[in-house]
Amino acid sequence: MALIDRIKFDGGADDIVWKYPKDDITWGGQLIVNESQEAIFFKGGQALDLFGAGTHTLKSNNIPLLEKLVNLPFGGDTPFTAEVWYVAKKQFLNMKWGTKTPIQVEDPKFGILTNMRAFGVFGFRVIDTSFFVTEIVGTQKAVTTQSVHDVLRSTLISDIEELISQVIHDENIDIIRVNTQRSKIEQRFTPMLNEKFAKMGIEVVQFEIESLNIPQDDPGYMKLVEARANRAAKVEEALGDKAVIDTLGADYQRKRMLDIGEAAASNEGGGSGSMMGAGMGMGMGVNMGQMMGGMMGGMNNMGGQQQQQPAGDDPAAKLTKLKGLLDGGLISQEEFDKKKAEILANL
Repeated sequence: MALIDRIKFDGGADDIVWKYPKDDITWGGQLIVNESQEAIFFKGGQALDLFGAGTHTLKSNNIPLLEKLVNLPFGGDTPFTAEVWYVAKKQFLNMKWGTKTPIQVEDPKFGILTNMRAFGVFGFRVIDTSFFVTEIVGTQKAVTTQSVHDVLRSTLISDIEELISQVIHDENIDIIRVNTQRSKIEQRFTPMLNEKFAKMGIEVVQFEIESLNIPQDDPGYMKLVEARANRAAKVEEALGDKAVIDTLGADYQRKRMLDIGEAAASNEGGGSGSMMGAGMGMGMGVNMGQMMGGMMGGMNNMGGQQQQQPAGDDPAAKLTKLKGLLDGGLISQEEFDKKKAEILANL
């Protein structure tokens, strides 16, 4: 069995991790680590001594953890067994991700569930080699750069499926226009993802959403489109009413008061409902009477005469009293209608 007295990296330029193929190492041998790399000894499921860029002689003062674990004797060319892993410290960018199945996302405004697909790219770098080797290398039988990619991508997608609904709800994002809000979602996602990936010794340095897609034949999407159309129609109707009010001004308000007063007075229901209607009619009628009184007063002033309308001539009071007589059975419907017409004709 040949003993290894010189250990150096012989992997590819794009390798995230690379394991030195032999594990029979000589005490006093050399370990060569390139720039943007770290090398770490791994034995018995434990990440041990860590080395940065440079050429290192393996001796007691720089492998204390490994020495303690394997009980190395001092001096000589004593062999020992341990794995040596090289970990790249550079950034790995533009790794593709995408959801395999649709994510159920609820629209925060309408509460309608839709099925959304998402895809994009992400990038990362290893910031803690010991954590990374323990969590990634220590949990897999065979580790390759592709297998690490797969683990990270799977973790990322799982986090996206969990967090995307939360972000859309928190930011009150309209599902139909969600693609226009991708940058806002990305900004929220990056710190959330880093919180989880830090436990694996990784920092997310790039996270981009290229598309958030809801199929137009999705039942939830169709319900959402219908709900938005109904809301838009109501808003348009409300804006139309406001435009009428703004155009007609006081004349429109007076007409509405007359309509409400008449509707309340002509309410043929009984009990508390009729009393409520009468009260509403009276309240509106009082305002109507005040305006009409003011108008009549202005006309009388122009003619040089001032007259005050007696309280008993208040049409609202008359209508209220008349309705009370009808509700009490003291007059017939025909009598009520005739008298009401006379009162309204005198306005």
